[in-house]
Amino acid sequence: MISYVINLDRDNERLERMAEEARRAGISFQRFAAVDGHQLDGELRAQFFSSGGVPYEAALTPGEIGCYASHLNVLRLLLADRRHNCALVLEDDVRLSPDLMATIDAVLARLPKWDIIRLSNATKSVALPLASLPNGREIARYWTVPNGAGAYLISRSGAEKFLKAYARRTLPIDEDLRRPWRCSLDTYGVLPPPVEPDVFGASRIASMGRPAGVPARHRFKEAAQRLDRFAVWTYRLQVFGPSAFLRALIRSPIASTVKRTLGPIAAERFFRL
Repeated sequence: MISYVINLDRDNERLERMAEEARRAGISFQRFAAVDGHQLDGELRAQFFSSGGVPYEAALTPGEIGCYASHLNVLRLLLADRRHNCALVLEDDVRLSPDLMATIDAVLARLPKWDIIRLSNATKSVALPLASLPNGREIARYWTVPNGAGAYLISRSGAEKFLKAYARRTLPIDEDLRRPWRCSLDTYGVLPPPVEPDVFGASRIASMGRPAGVPARHRFKEAAQRLDRFAVWTYRLQVFGPSAFLRALIRSPIASTVKRTLGPIAAERFFRL
């Protein structure tokens, strides 16, 4: 495994903090200089802009484009380096648990085949535990994949699938990663996550120019669930199996109701199937 930290050139303090985080967690990493969304060229630019320079999605900000492009280039680095079967990808605004490497080792020992393993965002919906990990963590499948791309493991097969998935990128990267059925991305998560995201409040890369407090479903026409209605239910049935799928159908609206009325903390006890 190789590890990358995505970091803007001007964010030296964040890089120094991540070096200390990595030291405490017992990992080494390569820094990847984050891409400027205003300065894409070649094949990468063609994924976000028409030949006339018009963005395919006007609501996608330069910060979100730069963040997305940075992750794409990291995946290309993984595929170009034949020494490694997977990569740990980190943004520079995360906090690493001391047991991160032990958790990763345990996950890899228990999952023979996977594309991406989410490490940084807690679920906001029901999840299906699959295997126990040290320190009370579990490998899980998501009913609704959480957003955020602060920390994840990605395999070579996952990198290949995601790089080939879209000729045009019209959503932020975390929104595309939330829709694994669009690129057959075999997705797992670790709960509770061993990496805390957004420790500074928001990603400096992705948040540049983004309207605060406006969810993706209101900004992007392709983010509406109705566009994927058949695909998402097919995906859920496939990854949960018939029995857990039926349990989740019952539990999910209960959790949503509790979350709306009593808050997210009260709803958490309904998330685990």
